[in-house]
Amino acid sequence: MLTVEEALKKQGAYHAGDYDIVVIGAGHAGCEAALAAARLGMQTLLLTMNLDAVANMPCNPSIGGTAKGQLVREIDALGGEMGKVADQAMIQFRMLNASKGPAVLSPRAQIDRRRYQVLMKHVIERQQNLHLRQGEVISLLAQVSVNGKQQRITGVQMKTSAVIGCRAVILATGTYLESKIIIGACQFSSGPDSMFPSIGLAASLRTLGLPLQRFKTGTPARVNRTQIDFSVMDLQDGDKKVTPFSYMHRPEDVLQTDQIPCFLTWTSEETRHVIEANLNRSPLFSGEIDGIGPRYCPSIEDKYVKFPDKKRHQIFIEPTGSDTEELYLQGFSSSMPEDVQVKMLHSLPGLQHTQMMRSAYAIEYDCIDPTCLQLSLETRKVENLFCAGQINGSSGYEEAAAQGLVAGVNAVRKLRSQPAVMMDRSQSYIGVLIDDLITKGTVEPYRMMTSRAEYRLVLRQDNADARLTPVGREIGLIDDKRWQTFRKKQQRIVQEIARCRKKRIRPAKQVNEWLESKKSACLQHGVTIADLLRRPELTYQMLAELDEDRPVLSEDEQFTLEVQLKYEGYIALELNRIHKFNRNEEKKLPDDLDYLSIPGLRIEAKQKLDRLRPGSIGQASRISGVSPADISVLLVYLRAGRGQRSENQSDQ
Repeated sequence: MLTVEEALKKQGAYHAGDYDIVVIGAGHAGCEAALAAARLGMQTLLLTMNLDAVANMPCNPSIGGTAKGQLVREIDALGGEMGKVADQAMIQFRMLNASKGPAVLSPRAQIDRRRYQVLMKHVIERQQNLHLRQGEVISLLAQVSVNGKQQRITGVQMKTSAVIGCRAVILATGTYLESKIIIGACQFSSGPDSMFPSIGLAASLRTLGLPLQRFKTGTPARVNRTQIDFSVMDLQDGDKKVTPFSYMHRPEDVLQTDQIPCFLTWTSEETRHVIEANLNRSPLFSGEIDGIGPRYCPSIEDKYVKFPDKKRHQIFIEPTGSDTEELYLQGFSSSMPEDVQVKMLHSLPGLQHTQMMRSAYAIEYDCIDPTCLQLSLETRKVENLFCAGQINGSSGYEEAAAQGLVAGVNAVRKLRSQPAVMMDRSQSYIGVLIDDLITKGTVEPYRMMTSRAEYRLVLRQDNADARLTPVGREIGLIDDKRWQTFRKKQQRIVQEIARCRKKRIRPAKQVNEWLESKKSACLQHGVTIADLLRRPELTYQMLAELDEDRPVLSEDEQFTLEVQLKYEGYIALELNRIHKFNRNEEKKLPDDLDYLSIPGLRIEAKQKLDRLRPGSIGQASRISGVSPADISVLLVYLRAGRGQRSENQSDQ
């Protein structure tokens, strides 16, 4: 591995400047990382293979979704940018899981993908301390760090022979590392959307000792709206009530024009016939694809193989923008040859005469094994090298943006010798995401789901600001104006909850007649508004007829206080579980603890603990291969003072 000085001695090399932080890749992770670093005062360089691909959406033209919507609201609550831009580029909105309760409610919006790119790029261009530049990094530059135990990042080398010095690097390379497009037997080196791939940087990571793995993802074909018969499809309109992703926006500020509808169609028996007749031409089953694909977003041919008894599969027809006829076929990913893809398309009801505008494809790419990272997203082997997004084995724009924000913040804090910001599983979906990746690793592209969050009743989409805006304020990403707005909102909610617990409704003929009309039990004695709210058939808005002196609150404020009161008992139970969880998280493990010499630990546990170096008993307990008995041994070992002695020795 070359140092900056050695790289400058190479023929044609020149010094192209110095920065505090260099962010490689301007996808959703890179944009959030660079903006966070620059807003916190660091001179930041954001490098992208192509300026026209900043914040690109090469797959689905949407932001949010189940659990992903929670991530976007958390990013916004911390002071990130994705939610604000998504609100401005929104062309349809839906609140998913509306019938399943507040724990899994998730906002999702169709996005004008080109408008989103333009808006995000403009934010970056106007950001103080941030320089956006087109160029390809082919190698990282490093030298032995002060402690002599690991290497430390000192710069990057560009394909054009430019050498750029820096104190930290954030890798946010997405699916570009040694990427290969696969369309049947046609395979070629390429990034998504026919962009150039990144060649050489993956080898640099191997030289630094970082473990790499090969993943695969894919995307469906795009078709022309003008040749589609929508009359045979189910209309999928957006919700009349819109919930902005950003807490700084009001519902009336978003979607001021008519929403663009989506449509639903289904595969047919002809679709099955076309796929089954051509499975021998599918690279997915011929062994030509080496990468591991996402289990939760399989190709359409994979669906027919894995679910042979299912007669049909749903396909969502989604708009990609307000100024284009190009449509996205959600659920129709494929790596089949083009001629087979055309036959598959024409087998779908309503698409018999459609024209394919872009072929579906699979894409293979290199990414790291995320267990080589610390919870701050800094690599263990290389000091001041951070990774965020799909390079960490995750999938999805929202997962990438969340990691980018955390990596950007922690890179700044590392350079300032401040403690890293590490959100735990009880605090946010972001904490669940990062903990899963770092502690458990992933053998396929990781996708966030509500089922992964054990405390999801507390980690709701409506209260992300209450949970995380104080964290964003402490970090330095929440300005005074937003902080005052946040505090006033929380104060209104707290005061109204207290009033609802105090205000009593007494039995009266008019009251009981109203309750009967709502199919609710009559009152025999006085009860509080909070008591009435716990009845499943009643809502806070409905009770306004019995509660004339209530204050004026926004709809989102009303929703939050209603959930707090209606589910108060369940929330209390969950908070108790969180308290127990935090006790183990607070039991820290020394960084230099010699797990291999601890008597009583099983061999597998010793090896896993030694490799992953968990920061706490709680994190250690979530490592696959570490049993409850192993945790008991660790606790006894720490209580005996041996772990403490090891920690003291490291201080000396």
